Amino acid sequence: MRNHPMRVGLAAVLLLGPVTAGAVSQKLRYRFESVSDPVTTVVDDSGKGHTGTAQASNGGAVTVETAGYEGQGVRFPAVCVGTTCAKAFISAADSASLNPGTALFSFGARVRVTLAELSADHGSNLVQKGLYNTAQWKLQLDDAVTGKPSCVVRTTGGADAVIVKASVGIADGSWHKVTCQRTSTTLTILIDNVARGSALLPSTYDINPTGQPVAIGAKSAGNNNDQFHGAIDDVYFNLD
Repeated sequence: MRNHPMRVGLAAVLLLGPVTAGAVSQKLRYRFESVSDPVTTVVDDSGKGHTGTAQASNGGAVTVETAGYEGQGVRFPAVCVGTTCAKAFISAADSASLNPGTALFSFGARVRVTLAELSADHGSNLVQKGLYNTAQWKLQLDDAVTGKPSCVVRTTGGADAVIVKASVGIADGSWHKVTCQRTSTTLTILIDNVARGSALLPSTYDINPTGQPVAIGAKSAGNNNDQFHGAIDDVYFNLD
């Protein structure tokens, strides 16, 4: 069962006072509770209206994972090699509110994947906005041996990428929370809320993938799309 906000009386509200600056601002969240099989659209549970749309080719589909982390999740096409393999991903339209610039942020997802679902011939893209030749924020799974995820950010033009690879893998068939977090000086990857790697990230480093959609499960439904082959739940992007 999901946790719900605590209900407090007026006296408690007065004692707590207003929300202070620096509180997390949720900009996008997909919990996948209202999706049907096969998935066509995904409601943005943040309330910001970033509706996700499933796109596919070669007979691919995004399907419902009934045993999600909490309730339902989504599953992507099985491992396959070649240009005729089934492909599918979820896309949300570009929005300025999803371009962090120099602001602090966190983004990520709950991920479930096995060693057998890792692809030996390509990396897997979990959540991203922007591409390698543009500004970008991205969570990927490129290690086909141990399933170690990485956080990637790129400034305008795609130059000077900062990449942080986790020290532990997640390809054990269990659900794991994987988070990429920017603080005032670092980019950190967390697995199940434990920091597993970090790199310096200057406060002036601008991440502004204007004109780029959000992509989940792959970067597209075309060839060389870095298709992910496992299950995903609770995708989010927050500004801190």
